[in-house]
Amino acid sequence: MGWWSLWGNLLGVRKPLNVMLSVTNRCNSRCRYCRIPSRRQDELSTDQMLTLIDQMARAGTQRLGIWGGEPLLRDDIAAIVRRAKSHGMYVTMDTNGYLLPEKIAELDGLDHAIISLDGGEAVHDANREKGSFQKVIRALRATRGRLKVWTITVLTRNNLHAIGEVLDLSKQYGFMPTFQVLHHNEHLGRNDELMPTNDEYRAAIEDILRRKRGGAMIACSRKYLEHLRSWDDYACSCAAVSRNGVRCLAGQLYCNVDTDGKVYPCSLLIGKVEGKDALSLGFEPAFRSLDPLPCQSCTAACYTEYNFLYSLDPRTTLEWISWMFRES
Repeated sequence: MGWWSLWGNLLGVRKPLNVMLSVTNRCNSRCRYCRIPSRRQDELSTDQMLTLIDQMARAGTQRLGIWGGEPLLRDDIAAIVRRAKSHGMYVTMDTNGYLLPEKIAELDGLDHAIISLDGGEAVHDANREKGSFQKVIRALRATRGRLKVWTITVLTRNNLHAIGEVLDLSKQYGFMPTFQVLHHNEHLGRNDELMPTNDEYRAAIEDILRRKRGGAMIACSRKYLEHLRSWDDYACSCAAVSRNGVRCLAGQLYCNVDTDGKVYPCSLLIGKVEGKDALSLGFEPAFRSLDPLPCQSCTAACYTEYNFLYSLDPRTTLEWISWMFRES
């Protein structure tokens, strides 16, 4: 990835090194800030999914991030992981964890899981649904020593005070925590009733930065957290201009494939720009036909981190190397 990132920066080379792939909109949870389960799209069949992954490999994809909906609801999820691993891809999966204890034996090839965890039981259940915290704990117990785990904590009015709870749980169960703000557009869901004030968000982000400087194992780069802290208005997830040295490489070195097989530069642009149909065009032609970006920076954790990483920012690159090789 490093070599292709270099050529991308120096020569403007386009190559889908990193693909986020939504495999379903179905979900067995109903989080208060997510509308994905209400979307109505046809899912790709197993054959279509495996063919698409083969096409990604030929186009140069090195990392596949599987998400949804809840990916583990697909009966063929193990076959999807195996096909990506057969091409040498680094494969991750975003999951609520509910089905991990039953399916972990099928996921031996998965490089790491990213489980949703918004704090202790009271705040996690307030953000997501009653009983969800205990299901996450069950997943963390089942994966301990078997699968590398990171967590995603979505910061809302309910859990700005719960950062310490997440870090305590990370020590107990051996996972790496990440934190993000509400950033989805209206097509994927964002409950504005859960949106903190700008000052509240900045104070929470400064708290995370302080803890990270103090040695807390937090899998968010300092540069991302500093970028997030300086954001003007968290109600607006995207900016038309570059901020804090971020140069957006969506559509050049990474992209998002929606549940229906349409390719977008990133998930924040679903419904905002025209998706290109990988089923009719083929994956690489669809990727190469993506339109120019309407924005240049955002508050999304994953995409901002990708932009720093693929821009070969030295500090961010070193942090990511240390995280990826850290033992579970």
